[in-house]
Amino acid sequence: MGVLIFTHDAQKYREGFYVEGNEVLADPMCADLTVIVHKKKPTAKECLDWLPYVAYRMVWVCETAPKIKNESVIFDGKFASQKSYTRNIDATMRWNDRKKAHIECAKVPIPLMLAFLRENNKDMRLWRGLAKAFTHTPESFQQALIAYSHKPVRRMNYPKKKKKEESELPFGVRSSDMHWRSIIEQDVSSANHVRRHNKAALPKNMKKTAQNEDGWL
Repeated sequence: MGVLIFTHDAQKYREGFYVEGNEVLADPMCADLTVIVHKKKPTAKECLDWLPYVAYRMVWVCETAPKIKNESVIFDGKFASQKSYTRNIDATMRWNDRKKAHIECAKVPIPLMLAFLRENNKDMRLWRGLAKAFTHTPESFQQALIAYSHKPVRRMNYPKKKKKEESELPFGVRSSDMHWRSIIEQDVSSANHVRRHNKAALPKNMKKTAQNEDGWL
């Protein structure tokens, strides 16, 4: 039995005898044959179903790799570096021993840690201190400030996913603006401006093509 490999880029596997396509094009039992399959989101079942028939290697080029724990499965490139920081973040947010919490905090990328900190600490003094420190100090100092300035919580809150409407606002419009949709729907000039620069931000059911702005004189 061979191996299954998940990757974003198949270039380094295009050597020796190989076949490539969007479906399995050849008998994977052929010795020394690399079978390269392109599929956006393969499932764990379909990949593992092929494994007993793979003599050498089957490379899956995909955007999202299935979660599989098997000695014959290899995650290459970006997939190999994927890591869960949940335990480290939980320790930073909840542990009373801040020295140990600092050790765990140092393992987490700062932008990710800040996303969790916003949901678990609303102390403005802490955030003002962070704003000053992040301008003048190295990353290790920033991590120490997060760890030792944060007051542990009993239960950690997770960051909330933004709604689609919030992530696709027209440029210059705040999420707190309650009237931007009405303006765009009623003012042709404003709507055409959004059509030219960010069609995805148009309210539903509005035409995507530019409209005539001529009106009464």
